[in-house]
Amino acid sequence: MERQVAAAAATATEGRDPPAPSTSTPEAAESEGITAVPVAARPPPASVPPVASGSATPDVAAEKVEQERALAALIKFKKFNPPIFEGEKVEPSMVELWIDSIETLFKDLYTSEKDKVYLATHCLAKAANMWWKRVKRDRPSVLPPMLWKEFKKAMFANYFLDTVKRNLQERFRKLRQGDRSVANYKQEFSHIINCVPKVVRDDRDRADWFLRGLRPKIYRVVQLFKLTTFAEVFNRALWVEHGDAHVREERELIAESRDKGKKRPGGGSGGQSSSKKPPKHPRMQSWSREAQQCIICGGGHRVTQSRQCQGKCYTCRQ
Repeated sequence: MERQVAAAAATATEGRDPPAPSTSTPEAAESEGITAVPVAARPPPASVPPVASGSATPDVAAEKVEQERALAALIKFKKFNPPIFEGEKVEPSMVELWIDSIETLFKDLYTSEKDKVYLATHCLAKAANMWWKRVKRDRPSVLPPMLWKEFKKAMFANYFLDTVKRNLQERFRKLRQGDRSVANYKQEFSHIINCVPKVVRDDRDRADWFLRGLRPKIYRVVQLFKLTTFAEVFNRALWVEHGDAHVREERELIAESRDKGKKRPGGGSGGQSSSKKPPKHPRMQSWSREAQQCIICGGGHRVTQSRQCQGKCYTCRQ
């Protein structure tokens, strides 16, 4: 009976989970006579220093750097006393003159494209400054900052009267290269477009108008390429013009060499004129002089006049 009870107890013990490890403290282990194994303590969590309330974020710091750079560019620009535009009683030539002066200063100072409008608008005063404030107010905020090309178009559109615009449009339709270079023709062509931007629909239309105004000799070559952009037409026209100039230069050099070949250096003695031309047929004249001596008798006459050979063969005398 005892054996059956022991076997049943052993079977019940095998189905149970193993006992959990002892979690007795070192003091309890010592009291029980068990040697305690030291356990390494966990390190405390690293403390994160709090962010100072006065420190700038990367975006704010970058914005501050950009502001300082723009301010330095403005101070440098103002040192050269740029012209002021007031926008009162304005003639078209006054707008063009102010734009040209500002662009010249930009070129001298190597001004970056993103700074041009910022610097130029610091030269607007009175009515012109009020106009610029309206432009900024009415411009959608989702658009990128205005660049110099767009600013010029806005200036010309505002200060050119309708009558002036119509005259420029008519002048644009009749514009031809004529005797000017391609670069000079392009300068006037682009100037009218800047003053009256709506005179062309897009870049393709601009290229077509420029092509029509080219000198016929250049036009015939460029139009064969069927170009679609203004830059391509302009560059090809320059290429043709350069090639034409090279051919013309070669022809002039050939003509000069021919003229030099026709001119003989003067000289001679005995008071003879240096303009005396050499005989055209020296061989014929030499033969004529030799023929005056008879080959039969040695006399100073022609063979046909020799008395010794009259009625006889000149060779065998028979």
